[in-house]
Amino acid sequence: MIQEVNSELKDSSVVTKLEAPVLNVSGLDVFINKTNILKDINLQVPRNQITCIIGPSGSGKSTLIRSINRINDDVLGYEKQGDIHFQNASIFKKNIDVASLRKNIGMVFQKPCVFPKSIAENVLFGIQHSKKLSKIEKAEIVEKQLKAAALWDEVSQRLDQRGSSLSIGQQQRLCISRTLAMEPQVILLDEPTSSLDPVSSRAIEKMMLDLKEQYTIVFVTHNIQQAKRIADRVVFMCEGEIIEQGTTNEIFTKSKHPKTRSYLVDEYCDC
Repeated sequence: MIQEVNSELKDSSVVTKLEAPVLNVSGLDVFINKTNILKDINLQVPRNQITCIIGPSGSGKSTLIRSINRINDDVLGYEKQGDIHFQNASIFKKNIDVASLRKNIGMVFQKPCVFPKSIAENVLFGIQHSKKLSKIEKAEIVEKQLKAAALWDEVSQRLDQRGSSLSIGQQQRLCISRTLAMEPQVILLDEPTSSLDPVSSRAIEKMMLDLKEQYTIVFVTHNIQQAKRIADRVVFMCEGEIIEQGTTNEIFTKSKHPKTRSYLVDEYCDC
C-alpha cells in the first residue's frame, strides 16, 4: 500500500490534487435579517494545518465557521451569496446530505456541550446513531478518542460517571473526543478555550498540535498569543471582512496592513 502511494506521488497531477485546499470559500457574503455580516470572504484552508481566525468581537469569525458546516442554515433571516467547496464540491449543492457534511466537518463550541450521560456515552453519542457498534467496538472507540483528546489517563477509571462531573477543561476535551469519534476530516473550533484556565487552555493547544497530523483544523480565537503559538496560518477579520491572511510568520512579523499591525499590538482595530 505504501509503495502504491509513493508511486502515485511521482505523478505531478496526483501531487497537485493532494495539495489542493480542503476548504475553499469564494466570494461569500452572509446576511442575517438583511444585515451584511460577512463581506466577500475568500479563504483557502490547507490540509493538516491549523488555520487560526482572529479579530475583535463582532468581526464575523463565528459566523464564518458556522457557515462552513451549514449551522447558520437554522438561523432566522439567514441568506448567503457565494460558495464554499469542501473536497472540491459545493456544500450548498442540491440534495446534499447535511448530516453527512457535519459528520465530515465537526464542530466544537465555545462552551462545552456535555450531555446528561456518562463519560463513555458522551463520547459515543454521535457515532452510535450513525452506525451499529458492538460492545467491543464501543469500548475501543471510547479509549481511542479519549486518548486522542488527552483525557484517557484522567477518566479511564470512571467512565460510567456523568460527563458533568468533570472540570470545564475536561468537559471541553470530552466534547472534542465526541467530535473525533465521528471521524471528521475537518474540525472547527469556536473559541474553545475562552472560558478555561491557562493550564486547561495549554492542554487543548498541545492536543490541537498533535491532532493536525490527522485532521485539518480551523480554530477561532480572540487570544493573539494563542494564535501565535499554534497556528500554521492566520486570518485577521474585522467588521465582516478578511483584512489580511498568511502564514503565522508573515502575519506576526511581516504584516502589510496597518489594521493588522494595530490589532496585533493593541488588540484594537479601528475598522
